[in-house]
Amino acid sequence: MPKILKKSSVYKSKLFNINEAKIEFHNETLTYEIISGTGNGAVLIIPIIDNKIIFIKEYAAAVDDYMLTLPKGKIDSNETIYEAADRELQEEIGFKSNKMKFIKEIYLAPGYIDHVTYMMLAESLEPSSLIGDEPEDLEIIQVEIPRISTFLGKNKIIDSRVYAAVNYIQNNYE
Repeated sequence: MPKILKKSSVYKSKLFNINEAKIEFHNETLTYEIISGTGNGAVLIIPIIDNKIIFIKEYAAAVDDYMLTLPKGKIDSNETIYEAADRELQEEIGFKSNKMKFIKEIYLAPGYIDHVTYMMLAESLEPSSLIGDEPEDLEIIQVEIPRISTFLGKNKIIDSRVYAAVNYIQNNYE
């Protein structure tokens, strides 16, 4: 295994910390930049009701357009991944889960971003709402599981984590 010799902060913003890492590979030392989130990671929830997945469409500032995604959000400092997932469900789609399951940790670009997303499965949903921090109402779209691939093909901008979630559902969900 390579060895991290030194890691120091180069720049810090409200959301990210860019670190420089000196990493030794055998007899060679290389410099890497690593982007770290400032929080405790995030959750991405796959909410299922009546054999349908509930997607959301929301504005994505980085691409200046609307994207298709799933309920998601950062984990607050006093929350477990289960509490964060249930809170995000209530804030974003107006449901809470009576059967929440952790699926897997996923990483967007682990070569240079260490941010972790905990993928969760939410079933046994019942109506329950909390006020969230979104600046506008989110569009909620329910899609039958067998029609997901066709649905995704008709959307322009899709959060890449959706594909990990859909892959899990198509190969593991009964």
